[in-house]
Amino acid sequence: MNDEELKKVLEAGRIGARAREAGAKLIKAGAKVLDVCEAVEKIIIEAGAFPAFPCNLSINSEAAHYSPLIGDEKVIPEGAVVKLDIGAHIDGFISDTAVTVSLEDRYEKLLDSSRDALKFAIMNSKVGANIGDIGKVIEKTIKINGFKPIRNLGGHLIKRYELHAGVFIPNVYERNAGTLQDGNTYAIEPFATDGAGMVIEGKQITIYSVRSVDEKGLNDVERKYLSEIFHRFNYLPFNERWLKDIGSADEIRSNLVSLSKKGKLYGYPVLIEAKKGIVAQFEHTIYVSKDNLIVTTDVNNS
Repeated sequence: MNDEELKKVLEAGRIGARAREAGAKLIKAGAKVLDVCEAVEKIIIEAGAFPAFPCNLSINSEAAHYSPLIGDEKVIPEGAVVKLDIGAHIDGFISDTAVTVSLEDRYEKLLDSSRDALKFAIMNSKVGANIGDIGKVIEKTIKINGFKPIRNLGGHLIKRYELHAGVFIPNVYERNAGTLQDGNTYAIEPFATDGAGMVIEGKQITIYSVRSVDEKGLNDVERKYLSEIFHRFNYLPFNERWLKDIGSADEIRSNLVSLSKKGKLYGYPVLIEAKKGIVAQFEHTIYVSKDNLIVTTDVNNS
């Protein structure tokens, strides 16, 4: 990564951090999920970046991947535990960060377990660090607080226009998970729960990404949609809200489902804790080099 690319990584991180902090203050009982997410996405855009994926606002046993739809009326309930997961990118250079807000004091220890796991995982991150051992630190920190890490969720390598670039940072110990490499960007995101410690896929899909740009087998309308989606988002995730200028909600949804069935799009189901446990998540993006480690989603990164 050259100096200009690193500059974009760091600026995307600062913008993501500011949007995260501002968004957390909007999480209140009765607030519309749609209003919170669109406000956060607007902050990112007005700061000179673009959302790297649709704002996720997942509540209680929803662990991830709930992003509001066009006209969404869902509101944040009293006493909720709310995960705000957002990303920003500049020219495809991505930051990914998350915070959990509890509207009820009794879940603060759960939040602390995830927050502390993130802190200790970052403290143990450097070039050559064993990724499995980072997972071990996360697992130990969450368990010592009396909770379970979600074993089938975790962090990931980030590359340009690739949010999940093939390397998995587990929330539990795993053998042969590899090592952190010089010049790479990684997201670390401990998930903690009072439930089963794993997630399952729900029925609802609110986020998509391009899987294939091959137009074979598509009708003219599907071809138009696929072309426009790839032009706007490349392979990064998107939400139907970001297409509302090119069709009605029903038309957009119909084409997204059709393109998914034909293998052109990938849909991300809302992920739900297997025993409906409450889930907390905190996340930072880090840049690792031989010289130092930078938490890019620290507001004051440098």
